[in-house]
Amino acid sequence: MAEHRSHQEVAVKPFNSIGRAEADVADYVIKNLPLSGYSAERSLGGSQICLLEHVWAETFKTTYAIACNSATSGLFAACLAAEIIPGDEVIVSPYTMSATAAAPKMLGAKLVWCDINPWTYTMDYGLCEKLITKRTRAIIVTNLFGMPAHLSALRAIADAHKIFLIEDNAQAIFASERNELCGTIGHMGVFSLNVHKHLQVGEGGIVVTRDPDLDRKLRDAVNHGEMRGGILGLNLRMTEVTAAMAREQLRRAPEIMKSRLEFAVELEREVQRQGLWITTPFIRPEASHAFYVWGAQLKRDVEKVLPPPWKRGYMRPLYHLKALEADHVHLEVVERVESKMVLVEICAHDPSHDEIVTMVKDLGELL
Repeated sequence: MAEHRSHQEVAVKPFNSIGRAEADVADYVIKNLPLSGYSAERSLGGSQICLLEHVWAETFKTTYAIACNSATSGLFAACLAAEIIPGDEVIVSPYTMSATAAAPKMLGAKLVWCDINPWTYTMDYGLCEKLITKRTRAIIVTNLFGMPAHLSALRAIADAHKIFLIEDNAQAIFASERNELCGTIGHMGVFSLNVHKHLQVGEGGIVVTRDPDLDRKLRDAVNHGEMRGGILGLNLRMTEVTAAMAREQLRRAPEIMKSRLEFAVELEREVQRQGLWITTPFIRPEASHAFYVWGAQLKRDVEKVLPPPWKRGYMRPLYHLKALEADHVHLEVVERVESKMVLVEICAHDPSHDEIVTMVKDLGELL
């Protein structure tokens, strides 16, 4: 009974970055209308969309930013802009959210699974190059948990083979590699504004690029491209209210990111102080980590259920999912990593110092 009470005590409050400022701008837009500025004649959206895209591109030091209604839509738009068609091959990591692979799959591409680096949990770029064939159209790389993949190396590989590098940067906003921000190193980068991300407006996404041709194709993909005689597109548009709230979240980004980093740093410090038998997150010396998730590896098998907010595992490798399953695929590193993974969702919880101490102690009692 004592152990049960202890675990109940660390059911910490959820993290929420939405406040008065976001409510005020939403109220302003609702009262001043319209709620969407898109039309057959207007492909750039309304004033709030244009302001958000301008500020986003300026903040991330890129040329173009295209707002959409989710990062999933952003990935789909990026695949449309890359003109992925049936018969193409797209290299993806099996250790990512399903949307990363679903977007090219829905366009008829063959998914080519690339194993991960055992320390960063991101795509192994050395293995990736070996998977490229004459049918390869794109690499979609995920900056998982907030840790950059080896993006510069992957971009060099993509350029050498004249294929696209698309960054799924939903989890790594403001992370960087060699002082370049994640999401801006690939030909296209996709950001998320989903409710459980660092910056959030419930649902929303942004795609960035430096290529004017890709900018046009992305806008066509998001806003019924056939109306401008471009590629076929869908209605993947963001509303004016969402754009106004997203701009306010971006303005407040330094304080929001600081609070998440402080949680991750304090959690790691406490894990080390208490000497838990886990391998803590690895950060490459040339990169910075956004800590969407604090992911570690167990040093020995543990069969017991972990106390919240700890979780066992991230997700089974995507090739096990029925809709994405592939015959005879078994990638050694990702299978081993997932079997040992223990994590805390940094962007989901907001514990006090005492709660961090208690949650680490509770985990230590099981290890």
